[in-house]
Amino acid sequence: ENNGGIGQGIGVGSGTGAGSLVNVISPNTNFDARTCPTPMTFNAVLRIAANFDPTAHAEAVESAKVLGGKMGLSRGGTGVDLKQEQDRLRDVTIDAALTTFSRMQYCVALTLRTLRNSTKSATSRSALKRQAKMLAGNYKPKQQNNFISGRNSATYSYLIQTVANCIPPSLSRGNMTFGLYHKGCVQEGVMDERLVKTMRGVGGYGNVDEDVTEEDGDVSAPPVSNGPIFDAFMTKELGAGVEFAVEKGRKLRQDRNYKLRRHVEWDDTY
Repeated sequence: ENNGGIGQGIGVGSGTGAGSLVNVISPNTNFDARTCPTPMTFNAVLRIAANFDPTAHAEAVESAKVLGGKMGLSRGGTGVDLKQEQDRLRDVTIDAALTTFSRMQYCVALTLRTLRNSTKSATSRSALKRQAKMLAGNYKPKQQNNFISGRNSATYSYLIQTVANCIPPSLSRGNMTFGLYHKGCVQEGVMDERLVKTMRGVGGYGNVDEDVTEEDGDVSAPPVSNGPIFDAFMTKELGAGVEFAVEKGRKLRQDRNYKLRRHVEWDDTY
C-alpha cells in the first residue's frame, strides 16, 4: 500500500533494486527505500514454489519420521494420511504462487518503477494525464488488463512451472498454463527464450531446442497431452522449436517489454 514516498526500485550498486524515491508528497514519511519491493522480491517466492515438489517433500518427511522412531502419517492415528498431506502441500504451493503473482499488480512501487522504464519522461500536460490515468487504473479491481504490473518473463516462467509441477497432465493444467503464457506474451509483452522453454516443458518437449520448419512436416505433437486444444496450440506455435517460436513472437511484438522489465540489463534471472 501507499504509505508515503514510493521506491522506484531502479537498481543501484549490486543491483538490489533499492534505488531512490519518487517525489511523492505525503504527510507520512516513515519509509525506507531499501525495503521497497522490486520484481526480485516477488520472483524469489515464485522461484521457491516452482522448484518445490509437494509429493517428494511429503514422502521425505514421512520417511524421516519413520526412521526417527515415530509413526508415519498414514499409521499415526491422526486421520491424516500421506496422500492428504501431499494434496495439502500442493494446494499451499499453488495458492502462494498465485497470490504472489496477483499482488504484483497492486504493488505501488512496482507500478511506478515499470511506468518509468516503459514510458518516456512526461512533460506535456496530456502525457502527464495519460500516465496518471494508467497509474490510477492499476488500483481498480475491474482493470485487470493493465500493462504496468512490473511482472517479467521470469515471473511467468516460475508460475507456469509451478502449475506444471503441482497439477498432473490434464485439461485444467493445459488451460491454466495457456492462460498464463498468453497473458505474459500478448498482454504484457515479456516473451523470451526462458518463457518459451518453460511452456514447451508443459507439453513434454523437454530441453530439445532443435528447430524445424513447418514446411518440413516434422513439427511434432507434444509428448504429454493436456487436452486437444492445448496440444494443437503447442504443435502450431511451439512445436517447431524455441528459436522459431521466439522469432515469430518478435514479429508479432510479443517481446516488446522484455528488456524494459529485466531487473538489470546483464541479468534476466529475475
